[in-house]
Amino acid sequence: MRIGNYEFHPANQWCYQMYKVMPEGWDGKKKTKTASDGRRLLTIDCYPNDLAAAIRRAIEFNESDQVAIGADESELLDAIIAMHEQVMELTKEVE
Repeated sequence: MRIGNYEFHPANQWCYQMYKVMPEGWDGKKKTKTASDGRRLLTIDCYPNDLAAAIRRAIEFNESDQVAIGADESELLDAIIAMHEQVMELTKEVE
């Protein structure tokens, strides 16, 4: 499941593996997985097997990225609204 620039997958019965979706053409030296759209996935961490917690972490990472790039308040708000809409669509798919 992808939210913004982060994707997570059930790794095993205990955790979800979180990945950062790297830009097209990114060629890291570490061994990375490939997403269904061909972009590379950089491993972040493994989180407890709780879908709600994994979604919250993906949202937090996306918000931190927006702040780190120096997005102004309106850009940050637009990004948060877009993420909220994306999460609502994913919720409909999961139900």
